[in-house]
Amino acid sequence: MMKSFASSTLNLIFCFFVIINIINVDDVSDAADFNVQTGSLKITSPEAIRQTADSAIGDFGVPLYGATLVGEVVVPPTGEERGCAPLSKQLVATSPNMPVIALLTRGDCFFVEKVHNAQQAGAAAAIIMDNVDEGLLTMANPVDNPSVDIIAEKVVIPSALVAKSVGEAMRGALKEGSRVVAEMDWKESISHPDDRVEYEFWTTSNDGCGPNCERQAAFKRDFAEKAIKFDQGKHTLSTPHFLMWHCTNHESTSSTTDKEGCYSQCIRGGRYCDPTASSDEQSRSEVMGGGGGIKPVLGREVMAENLRQLCLHRNAAQNGQSWVWWEYASRYVDECPATGSGSRGFGRDCSLRVMDDISREFRGAIDLQKIESCVGDVDEDLPHPLLDEESKLQAGSTQRTKVILLPTIMINERQYRGRLDVQSVMHGLCAGFDESTEPAACLSSVIERNECTRDNDFGGCWKSDSAGTFHACLDTFRGYRCECPSGFRDAAGESADLETKGKSCRDIDECAEGTHECDQTCENTVGSYRCLCAPGYRLVLDRACFVSDMCKAFPNGGCGAHATCISDPVEDKRFDGREADGRCQCDDGYVLDPHNIKMCIKEHKFHEGISIGMFVLGSIVVVLLLATIGYSLYKWRLRQHMDAEIRQVLSQYMPLDTTAAAGAAAPAPPREFGDEFTRDFNDSYHEDDTSTMPLGEIRASKKAAVEEEEQRDGNTTNAVVHDMAVVRFAEEDDDDDKDNQDRRGGTTAN
Repeated sequence: MMKSFASSTLNLIFCFFVIINIINVDDVSDAADFNVQTGSLKITSPEAIRQTADSAIGDFGVPLYGATLVGEVVVPPTGEERGCAPLSKQLVATSPNMPVIALLTRGDCFFVEKVHNAQQAGAAAAIIMDNVDEGLLTMANPVDNPSVDIIAEKVVIPSALVAKSVGEAMRGALKEGSRVVAEMDWKESISHPDDRVEYEFWTTSNDGCGPNCERQAAFKRDFAEKAIKFDQGKHTLSTPHFLMWHCTNHESTSSTTDKEGCYSQCIRGGRYCDPTASSDEQSRSEVMGGGGGIKPVLGREVMAENLRQLCLHRNAAQNGQSWVWWEYASRYVDECPATGSGSRGFGRDCSLRVMDDISREFRGAIDLQKIESCVGDVDEDLPHPLLDEESKLQAGSTQRTKVILLPTIMINERQYRGRLDVQSVMHGLCAGFDESTEPAACLSSVIERNECTRDNDFGGCWKSDSAGTFHACLDTFRGYRCECPSGFRDAAGESADLETKGKSCRDIDECAEGTHECDQTCENTVGSYRCLCAPGYRLVLDRACFVSDMCKAFPNGGCGAHATCISDPVEDKRFDGREADGRCQCDDGYVLDPHNIKMCIKEHKFHEGISIGMFVLGSIVVVLLLATIGYSLYKWRLRQHMDAEIRQVLSQYMPLDTTAAAGAAAPAPPREFGDEFTRDFNDSYHEDDTSTMPLGEIRASKKAAVEEEEQRDGNTTNAVVHDMAVVRFAEEDDDDDKDNQDRRGGTTAN
């Protein structure tokens, strides 16, 4: 019973997923309609049927996004109008070199088969007229028919479906013998608001479901390099999405086996299921994507990987590195195929290994911990916010179309139609840039045809001569526009409209207007100007003039009197060559001034006098010598003066000796305080040469001796005198200390 349920569910998805979006029944009323992407069809001839109508772009072939195709409408031979079989003869226009647009009728076979047969018959494009009166629809490529899928890969021309009335008008004019000319226009099929394109890629991580999945895997591998460069250059912002369906009917069934079958395809309690994978190990061959996959994987495994990739992109985009997803997706395709196993096969182990490799290679571009936290428990029976966002985007809204085809690319919110290959998708992306803002890659000959050539007379824009040496045709991705080139000004002025702009241009005389950048002389040329330099200069970088010969560039090379300019070849390292420079050579009897090498001064011999420098140096030495002698005399005189004052003060305050015998002839001279103290101290000190009395005790002894003598004499020394004596004692102590150290040092040495 489980197998029966799985088969019926998968067949339902397989048959109808490309037509309707499988969503919750409650959400059907809120879901957006599927928008048919259209181009414009303009019938320009004959006048009787001239009109402009919408045309639905086919989902195969190569739509010429951003461009137009003008051709002659031709119908197949009678009986072959539907184009379901190879045409019996080639389709040829009545005018030479005019592209052929095949007009076919809907019915009896697939759209892609009709277009392929028209291509084989020489058509540059195909228009298919509806066979019933109804609204336009998208001509899709069936995914369940491998033989038709092979044909679709061969279709390289654009195609469109038009209403029955439009097709009948063209067919009627052709039956009357009129020549029908039409213009197929894809310029506005993709919006182009600014200089950045935002696009979405709806895909699956499953590469084992058949040709459709294999084609998506190959596209990821081949397109990754260009996608990464565009994202890194801020030209594009890419976002991956993953198509899913909801296994909601399991709540209304009483069969436990049916519920298990639903859960095997889904995660989070059957809420999110992958439409490309199998439901069990036995029935893995009947899956969306064409069937016949070499080793399809369980739906829950695919959905888990889809969620992992969504979390990876979300984390990378938050860091401004949305391109990381392309790096991962291209590696996962190669390193984690469905045929592998473990860390080398489809699943979580291989995914984490690839992420870790990228993180180490690009210095933390992937945060594994955040991604694992984002994925969470896939078996948890709760909604996941990221997958709920995906479901809403897939269902569409009033602002955006729903997504029902796998794969789907949306460029600036418009669904891309055409082949899934690098060149075709690049064409679509380049059409999304505002005109003249597209990157250089969009103007390569592989992507875009240069329409500003001599073959089409430079688009009818102004040209300076028949060869178009200068012309006003500016090639763009969407075609061309007339705009006077640099160095020319539009004759119609700034007020020129689109019809007159670039039709007549005149040369700008930059020299006369003063807009040139020459250092010296400006000479006007057609479309530009050139710079010239005076003799002795050379032109550098087409603008600047540098001195090459000083003797020619300046009068006498700028040398002063008594000097002659001499040109000498010297190596000029700035410009990698040998250039003639110049130097000043003095006349006899003169030498170069060391302060100015362009001036000469009279040469002086040594015996004719002393140089100013020597005189200044000698003067400085004499002044320093005199200052040293003066300072020494001053210090000596000051010491003598202080000693005299001290003696005078002591002689006034110290008492005379009254112990002399009566009748002495004359009083004894006043005692010299310092002499007596020094004599007493020296007598006491020399009594014992080996005394080791500390210096502090010696000083204290001196001070005590003075005080004792003052008390004995009955007088108290004035405080000022006392301080002077102490200062003198300190000086004498220092001298005694030195003598004592010298004597002790001599004793030790002996």
